[in-house]
Amino acid sequence: MNWPKIHLKGTFYLLLAIACWGTVPLFLRSFIHEIDAWTANGFRYPFSALFWGIPFFFFWRRGKVDPRVYGLVIVPTLINLFSQSLWALAPYYLTPGLQMFFGQASVLFGIAASFLLFQDELQLIYSKAFWAGICLCILGFIGMNVLKGNFQGQLTGIGLAIILAQSFFMGLYGVSVRYYLRGIPPWISFAVICFYTSVGLVTLMLFLGEPSRLGTLSAGRWVVLCISSVIGIALAHVFFYHAIMHVGVSISNGVKLLMPFLTAIGSYFLFQEVFSLGQWLSGVLILLGAGMLLYSQHVFFQERLP
Repeated sequence: MNWPKIHLKGTFYLLLAIACWGTVPLFLRSFIHEIDAWTANGFRYPFSALFWGIPFFFFWRRGKVDPRVYGLVIVPTLINLFSQSLWALAPYYLTPGLQMFFGQASVLFGIAASFLLFQDELQLIYSKAFWAGICLCILGFIGMNVLKGNFQGQLTGIGLAIILAQSFFMGLYGVSVRYYLRGIPPWISFAVICFYTSVGLVTLMLFLGEPSRLGTLSAGRWVVLCISSVIGIALAHVFFYHAIMHVGVSISNGVKLLMPFLTAIGSYFLFQEVFSLGQWLSGVLILLGAGMLLYSQHVFFQERLP
């Protein structure tokens, strides 16, 4: 049997990134009564910057860091900072369900931008597997949200504007990374982006958050917060950078629709959250769609595969 060629390393990194990001709502959910979103961002990003900063400094001392990176990361950093800030602001105007649903519009923004900027990704327009995968993922995602009751609550104009703006910047994030940072090792580029972003998020935390509440956390909760930083930011972003360089932004963004389903599975085991048969079937649709998206790699990346 002739199996379609896919980039195994890129696919592996993409699945790792999605698995890491899928844990973020579970971690943050456990902190909702202890710290606010501005404070969570203001701590988690600097800790991630420290995580990658140590090896970065080691290689910088040996002259193995391309000095261009300090300028090349500016646009991705600004996009990431806008996205993170708007995401933290959204809960003040939207219910969590509506925020999670409309936040996934980033997938469509990212695909549209990647088609405009990257000739190889534009070839996906002709891939039936790609569009079948996108449709299955979207149908499954909508099904999970409808059956979970995530559309309950008032949708205000300002709330919708905030979350769509956040989705727009989130969709552009991966596109900007691929466009500006080709040839830069992901762990180097993200180390700088993480440091730059931390400056902005710490400033926002001081003005809008309650950083004093960090002092009320127990030692065990500090450990959990640090682990969430490493998994949900430090590792997830670097894995995602690797993925988009090998698999492309369109496919990577589409497969990200798996995240809510993975989060739901985690919530089932950790918080005993009950899901209906329809929700699980919707999750299966997302899995099938993600598989179709990964299969569609062979349309335009064969010449780049070993």
